[in-house]
Amino acid sequence: MNSEKIMVCVYYGPNGERLIRRGIHLSQLIQSPLCVLSVIDHPIDEMDQQEEKYIEAWRKLTEEAGGTFVLLESHGQEAADIIASTAQKHDVTQLIIGQSAQTRWQEIMKGSIVNDLLEKLGAIDLHIVAVQRMQAQLEETHEEGVDVEVVQTPRGYEIAYETHGRPIVIEGIFFKDMHTDFDNGLLKLCINGQYQYLKVFKGKLIDELVLEPQSL
Repeated sequence: MNSEKIMVCVYYGPNGERLIRRGIHLSQLIQSPLCVLSVIDHPIDEMDQQEEKYIEAWRKLTEEAGGTFVLLESHGQEAADIIASTAQKHDVTQLIIGQSAQTRWQEIMKGSIVNDLLEKLGAIDLHIVAVQRMQAQLEETHEEGVDVEVVQTPRGYEIAYETHGRPIVIEGIFFKDMHTDFDNGLLKLCINGQYQYLKVFKGKLIDELVLEPQSL
């Protein structure tokens, strides 16, 4: 092993395995330790069956490759702070993240957050993996996409199959996770001319930052 240490950031969704495999490949290529970080925005003991399935699959994949899997609750912390503190704890020198807005890591794709992250981490190599071809991979983990509208409710932004007169914020395509009785899955939206995938948990959009007024 050399002085390089790699960390992969993943958040609930089918692209996590691809990112982890990218990290494993790089780790084996340069003979470096691997750490995989996943963050959830609710208590660990409140994860649903589908979330647990993803987490356990990621943990198994990571540990079989000799890596360390870290699962944290966000407790309202910013993404850059969580990444930085974990990276520093594990002496990370190379960071792998996904480009898609399906995940909480979409925050760091905004320039100011990138600068903030690099400032917090110091000298580090940042690998950004494009996931534009995600829809082709959804067939293995999600049901066929259906047209939905996004409406604003007291709970926040939610998907709706019928608006019942409520104002439509934006339209999209919802891909429901297989083997779940809830509206858990990914919502495909076109924002500022680019397709993005947002996580949906029990009908509510988790990644709401991209729905700021200037984005619409």
